[in-house]
Amino acid sequence: MVNFGVNLLHRMINLHYASIKPTSLWAPMNKAIAAILALVGIIAFQSSCGTARQRNCEEQLKEGIRPGTPLEVAEAALKKCAFKTTVDPEKKTLYGDKRVEGSLIVERTQVLINLNSDNRVTTVKFTKGLIGP
Repeated sequence: MVNFGVNLLHRMINLHYASIKPTSLWAPMNKAIAAILALVGIIAFQSSCGTARQRNCEEQLKEGIRPGTPLEVAEAALKKCAFKTTVDPEKKTLYGDKRVEGSLIVERTQVLINLNSDNRVTTVKFTKGLIGP
């Protein structure tokens, strides 16, 4: 009777460790999983690098477009940061719009610049938002 219990315990231990041993069936799957994780990591890194440059450009805009800046200089600075610009001469306003496309979500940054009678900047307003499903 004791022998039967020892053999059963020995078999259970062997079964437990058998599932941990790597087999040739799992090796290709492990390589595929590693490749997918590496690809996801590279994509995440690339997207974060682009976001840092965009934020840097927008920070430069906030510092560079001050009250008193001529319209031409403000418009050129917006275009340098990939903003689409529109000037409304009747309302004395310069609009800037920039969309950064993601997989499902679009990040939108808008700039509203009010001008005085000499076409110089009086106020600057930045707004950010996300557009998605």
